[in-house]
Amino acid sequence: MIPDITPILLQTQYQFLARTSSKSIWIFALVIIGFLALLIIGNIIGSRRTRNLDPEQRRKYSQHIFRKMAKDIGLGKNHIDILEYLIRVCKVKQPFLIFSNSGLLDDMLKKGIYSLERNRGLNDEQQEKQLSQVFQIKQIIERNSRRGIGVRSTNLMKLGQALIVNPETGGEFQTKVVSNMRDMLACTAPKNEAGHDFRLKKGTRLRIHFWRESDAGYSFQTKVLGYDNIKGIVCILIQHSKTLRREQQRKFRRRHLHRPCFFYPIRIQISGQGRRAKRRAVVQNNQRLLGNILDISAGGCSIASMSPLKTGSLVKLEFEISRTQRITVYGKVKRARSQKVRGGIMHVMFTKLSSRNLNNIYSYVYNYTSKSLSPIGIR
Repeated sequence: MIPDITPILLQTQYQFLARTSSKSIWIFALVIIGFLALLIIGNIIGSRRTRNLDPEQRRKYSQHIFRKMAKDIGLGKNHIDILEYLIRVCKVKQPFLIFSNSGLLDDMLKKGIYSLERNRGLNDEQQEKQLSQVFQIKQIIERNSRRGIGVRSTNLMKLGQALIVNPETGGEFQTKVVSNMRDMLACTAPKNEAGHDFRLKKGTRLRIHFWRESDAGYSFQTKVLGYDNIKGIVCILIQHSKTLRREQQRKFRRRHLHRPCFFYPIRIQISGQGRRAKRRAVVQNNQRLLGNILDISAGGCSIASMSPLKTGSLVKLEFEISRTQRITVYGKVKRARSQKVRGGIMHVMFTKLSSRNLNNIYSYVYNYTSKSLSPIGIR
């Protein structure tokens, strides 16, 4: 007779899996949390490193990153397309450097201009339009490039720096730094309108303005210490200043010109009455006046004249940048100030000019002259 073992089987407990202790669960959870924390910290550090990469390290990134950076500083689609084309044909090895290295950018854009000027497949209008876009690239990148901390003392001023000097006795003249010594600056001696040297008295107070490349404009006050002959050049010696005032950065870069010009007042004639009244700008060709353009930019110029026009006046300008570049522009006097001696200085904003004239001004301001241009080649 087989004994009944069912009750025994029901009473027997089998453990096929060992019970998990609470301690093991906590250890496993801590390991998972630690792993996730490492991933999060790694991502944060990686993103920070990406933002702080210098242009040389960024060169390995994709076209998408390049286009985004270009768009962020204000370049349009047409500008970016031109940049990418020039980077490709010039074989630029570190594309991101063009946003911070003005020398690399200039070299590449000059080659692009050289190519455009010799492209027989474009008519004059198309050529001038594309040239304008190349110059706009330079202007936008220069204006939006990283600003330096600036300079606080003239002890840091570079040789060759151009200066605009306004003596307390009146007048204005251009000079440049010849030597930066421990106790003073030596600059080229001022010249009068006839181009002859003249001397300011020792102790004469001066207000000086200058433009620092890819930075901003500065001004400071100083005084004349004397004169000396340095490197075979008659120089005016001026006192150093440690209180430079950083002025608002200009939208357009300016460059000294010092060329004569003719300007004509423009009168507004109104015909008719009420809603039917029509306004017409008429150039007063019989009132030609003589001036001297001190500096120029793509947006305007400064003109010294014995007969300056009042603020708000409309004006037509005729001048030459070179013997082969005769330029006519229209503008508005934004500001006019008198000089103690005689006459005054007008600051004119350009309101109308042709693409060709604008490109000629850009070429002069950025020194993209025919001598500096070179064909596209391997870099």
